[in-house]
Amino acid sequence: MKGMSMGDQLEDFDYDVVVIGAGFGGITALHRLRKRGLRVRVFDSAPSVGGTWYWNRYPGARVDIESLEYSLPFPELQREWKWSEKYAGQPELLTYMNWVVDRVGIRDGIQLNTRLTSAEFQSDTNGWNLTLQRDGSAVEIRAQYLILATGFLSVPNVPDIPGLKDFAGEYLHSTAWPEGGVDLAGKRVGVLGTAASGVQIIQTLAPTVEHLTVFQRTANWCSPLRNEAMRPEYQEWVHENYEMIRELEYGSPGSGAVLVGGVLNPPRDRLGAGLTREELYAEWESRWRAGGPHLGRSYSDVIRDREVNAHLRDFLAEKIMELVDDPETARKLIPTHPPLTRRPPGDTNYYQTFNRPNVELVDVKADPIARVVEDGVVLESGAKHDLDVLILATGFDAGSGAALAIDIRGRGGVLLRDHWADGARTHLGLMTSGFPNMFFLSGAQSPGVHFSPPLLGAFQVDYIQHIFTELEPYRHPAIDVTPESEERWTKIVGDIYASTLIPETDSWWMGANIPGKPRRPVAFAGGFPAYRKYAEEAMSDGMSGFRIEADVRRVQNSA
Repeated sequence: MKGMSMGDQLEDFDYDVVVIGAGFGGITALHRLRKRGLRVRVFDSAPSVGGTWYWNRYPGARVDIESLEYSLPFPELQREWKWSEKYAGQPELLTYMNWVVDRVGIRDGIQLNTRLTSAEFQSDTNGWNLTLQRDGSAVEIRAQYLILATGFLSVPNVPDIPGLKDFAGEYLHSTAWPEGGVDLAGKRVGVLGTAASGVQIIQTLAPTVEHLTVFQRTANWCSPLRNEAMRPEYQEWVHENYEMIRELEYGSPGSGAVLVGGVLNPPRDRLGAGLTREELYAEWESRWRAGGPHLGRSYSDVIRDREVNAHLRDFLAEKIMELVDDPETARKLIPTHPPLTRRPPGDTNYYQTFNRPNVELVDVKADPIARVVEDGVVLESGAKHDLDVLILATGFDAGSGAALAIDIRGRGGVLLRDHWADGARTHLGLMTSGFPNMFFLSGAQSPGVHFSPPLLGAFQVDYIQHIFTELEPYRHPAIDVTPESEERWTKIVGDIYASTLIPETDSWWMGANIPGKPRRPVAFAGGFPAYRKYAEEAMSDGMSGFRIEADVRRVQNSA
């Protein structure tokens, strides 16, 4: 067997590595760890691979990083796939992920329609006992290593609205859209939520429904995607220059995206402070016309400098007033929070949607929803909105939600939800203390929501492989992280947000969208180059922050 000994493949373990989740991270883990010669199995509760791109199939769902960048960095594949749009829609993304699975020949390593319900670490074997549910039956398996590739945004947030179960019409959530779709033509539809999913649903449904009522809790700053059919010559140029582009993406302090409006836009550390209003506006106007959610990458201090951010606010507010015909509606659509302190959605004529006679904006911050009734929604003022369909686009329990939905018990039977009672704490967003041999991909306190998921997953899988290499000389190894490393990383994550304007806004970035969830940063926002530096320094410094616990001596060279 190549690579690590994995305890000489003890009979105690059914698999060397079990991966939960068949999205980008899970696909990457299976592909690369199999190449290492390990016995790997991926389980997913969905009936298809794809992760978020299986579940989020609501009308208008699409990526807001250019398709050519939002793809797996597999050198053997990245030039083969041809995208049809600059920003791919959900159906194409799901088709792409299935193509990857078949192209690299790993479908036989994935078991679908299977949910992990519990995981318990066994100190006597340094492995995990896992209970999985499939077709109503429980199956128990053992694995030495557990990787949770369950995604940053995978557990839906359903607000506690009185009377929701009384609604006699069709009730839908953006994360559980019927696989065959829903015919909403000619119906009275209400949408609660105006973040990224809500924006996409609203702008897509408006032309087809009889009447669309948008229940806005918090307005969001949007910028146009400028989506278009993929230009063959552009796709060919990217294919020819993938190595350079990937290198620039990994060096990006922002989302990782360096393609802006069909132009290569490498990372630059420019300050907006000291520039005139006209100079700032000229840069933002250029980016607005090019398309894509790239306004935040214009100046490195736009999220920290209050004056520069205020100029961006004025710029965006002016755009909204220009695009929306009714001044009062436009004012309701202008957010009160500083730009970039919530995730900025990319839109396609979202603001112009409110110029349609069949679209109504209801400010439920000013007049909250009192209850849902059989045929609609009643506000505290007594106003009633009659509906045939109610759609909740209310987001996710970000970062920690997916892991905490599983009964996970570490050393001594400690529950993960108890260990994280005051908020998620990890070392590098990869591991948490007291839960040996368990790893997270694109999870809490990683750059998960501030960097491209396919690129982050690939880096983290390779990093886990480096850890496995360090464990090769041992039998029955357990790798854990120290409480001190958790405290240090949690402070680093918190200090980065504290240096920006982000904590001033209640958002899912701060965990503030879930009642009772500790209000603290859910992700590392210091840019991928800084994250990679922290990770590489830990590895080169004798695996600083990690702790190897092997119950058996080093493997003899003759073994």
